[in-house]
Amino acid sequence: MENNVIQQVRQALADPLQEKGFDLWAVHYQPQDDEMVLQILVDRLDGDITMDDLVMLTEEIGDLVDQIQPDPFPEAYVMDISSPGAQRPLENEHDYQWALGRVINVTLHADPDTILTGVLEASEPGYLVLSVPGKGHRVTKELPLAELDQVQLALNQDRVLKTAEDFAWALHKYVQVSTYQKLDGVKLFAGELVAADQDRLVIGTDADDPAMVVTIPRNMVASAKQTNMF
Repeated sequence: MENNVIQQVRQALADPLQEKGFDLWAVHYQPQDDEMVLQILVDRLDGDITMDDLVMLTEEIGDLVDQIQPDPFPEAYVMDISSPGAQRPLENEHDYQWALGRVINVTLHADPDTILTGVLEASEPGYLVLSVPGKGHRVTKELPLAELDQVQLALNQDRVLKTAEDFAWALHKYVQVSTYQKLDGVKLFAGELVAADQDRLVIGTDADDPAMVVTIPRNMVASAKQTNMF
């Protein structure tokens, strides 16, 4: 019964929401305490959804659900419309495609207490490809879907940069680099990664002036990460 409700609600909402620039992320219909709750998670197709968006969508979604015929709900329910959140669950191919290149947390049925964190590199038929940091290199893991317990977006989307592949990926992205010793009186540098090779990193320190760069010898780099936290 719950699956039938979810399917009909999805069919009623997906296209109208997309036409307005929103993505129907997930629909859940399940008991909470002594009542049934229809939870609808919505995000923007471009950018982050706001509280004003959710308030506006509440009435529109309610009207669309009320128009489903015949009425799929066997009893009264409470409707909850909200954002998927920063640590949104990833449950299907749509979610995995959206999360490509992002940092995710995965637990497995065999060991649900251990969280595996890495970058989702690919979603293939039957398995996910996760890239996790190793000692001086990245390790690629293929995780069969049947073995996954929970998959969700990681709250911290910073990507640790260690290998040549990491730095090539981070070119022209915002990075933070710390050094073992001070360089011109500074040990922490932040800005666009302009260039990277085995000998040096070049970071643009002023977005308005491309000539403002700092060159950091690789043997002085203590740690480096790509981050969206400016």
